[in-house]
Amino acid sequence: MLYALLAAPLLAALLTVFASGKDSESSFRIGFVLSLAIAVFGSALVLCNAGQPVTVPWFTMWGTSATVHFSLGANGLSAWLIQLVTWLTPVALLGSRGLVGGRMREFAVAILAMEGLMIGSLLARDLVVFYVFYEAMLVPMVVLICVYGGAERRSAALWFFLYTMLGSVFMLVGIWWLADKTGKTDIADVIAALPALRQDGTLGPHADMLLFLAFVLAFAVKVPLVPLHSWQARTYAETPAGGAVMLAGAMAKIGIYGFLVFVLPMFPAQCAQYAMVFIVLGLIGVVGGALAALAQDDIKRMLAYSSLSHLGLVMVGIFSFHQAALAGVPVQMIAHGLSVAALFLLVGYLEGRTANRGIDDFGGLAGRTPLLAVLFVVAALASAALPGTGNFVGEFLLLFGTYAGAGATVAVVAGLAVILGVVYLLRVIQRWFYGQRHPSLDRLADLGAGEALAVIPLLLASFALGFYPKPITAQTGPVLEALVKSARAANDTLHGLKLADAPKAAAPAAAAPAGT
Repeated sequence: MLYALLAAPLLAALLTVFASGKDSESSFRIGFVLSLAIAVFGSALVLCNAGQPVTVPWFTMWGTSATVHFSLGANGLSAWLIQLVTWLTPVALLGSRGLVGGRMREFAVAILAMEGLMIGSLLARDLVVFYVFYEAMLVPMVVLICVYGGAERRSAALWFFLYTMLGSVFMLVGIWWLADKTGKTDIADVIAALPALRQDGTLGPHADMLLFLAFVLAFAVKVPLVPLHSWQARTYAETPAGGAVMLAGAMAKIGIYGFLVFVLPMFPAQCAQYAMVFIVLGLIGVVGGALAALAQDDIKRMLAYSSLSHLGLVMVGIFSFHQAALAGVPVQMIAHGLSVAALFLLVGYLEGRTANRGIDDFGGLAGRTPLLAVLFVVAALASAALPGTGNFVGEFLLLFGTYAGAGATVAVVAGLAVILGVVYLLRVIQRWFYGQRHPSLDRLADLGAGEALAVIPLLLASFALGFYPKPITAQTGPVLEALVKSARAANDTLHGLKLADAPKAAAPAAAAPAGT
């Protein structure tokens, strides 16, 4: 079943290429219907716990005795991220229908291919297989930016590609070294073999640190984590709306997934030793991203810096090593994916109608485009962690866990930056919808049914997550609890750094059985 889930988007992309001859719009519709079917299929696998691990020998890694296995599996964390990817795909397609001109078929193919490659990276249980999917998913994104992006699309695509590709090259070297020394590439086997390598001196302190940095660099670029974020604002600004949905809503989350699945279990001692470094870098992203967002005139650049701030808070929560914060990590990942996708689509609709996206380019839109105004306000309030939304639950858990695990100072600084998020979003709402009317926009059309239909499910899902986050916390709990235990063990061997215990309220979620 997991092979089917992986193959379905890639086969759908091929089918979209050859469907309906020269009728690009019909091919686009076929791609959308197939993406919707894949989303339903993926959800059924999660709900029915039907995704059993599968392993097939693939090839022997060059220069080593390690046999690479095409191994797929899913845990509670990857299962929910797969759901995010599969549901954002039809949203990205439906929301882009009127924004990509005549090359609709090619757009659908790129989105579907990206979906399949992201699913592959989340299902991979072999280091080499993961690396292949992790790097390959850059290709359709670069194509989307180059073909459908803004005026500076080529430089943005090149900057994005070079940053992310170079960041991962060192991880490839690290994977080869691990395969050579352990004779294995299965993720679980490598993690199990690392303590023995450290104990017998095969993996000395310097080599261990280099491996740690190689994996950190590969994932920190994707999140992104300060100071590896300089590609983000330019790329987000030049990416078409549907591509931005996938990039900001899903692809960035795979960087965080890499920290949780690879960096923390493989290098618990280094993570414990340098936890405060990651917390400080995350805080710089939280505060700096919020301040930079407040200073922007370009709304897409504002959303880019907003994402830097929100995901910086996630990184702070991870390295606080408190179960409440770690419980908030997947909730915030999903919630942020939903809200930022809605905002990018709504901004894309305005940009498609007017060729403008500046904060000062619009005013008084509430009277002319009431549906757009309502949806944008709701999406912005969700992004600002309005109580009742998934963002509120995620940020509350992150801040509470940060306070308990990293101290009051860190939590207060992060909390003040979160308040800044409310300020820059309310600034946009006030200027766009209640500011001075622009006569040139008197004939601006409100959202159509298809455009609204792409956004409304995202907002409904955000509220559903806000009122009932238990399915996510229950399924991801066992995975995150294991990370906390490894962090505790590492800290016990280092400086005796005190790790806070999970609050009683979070214990049931952490103890609940995994769904996949």
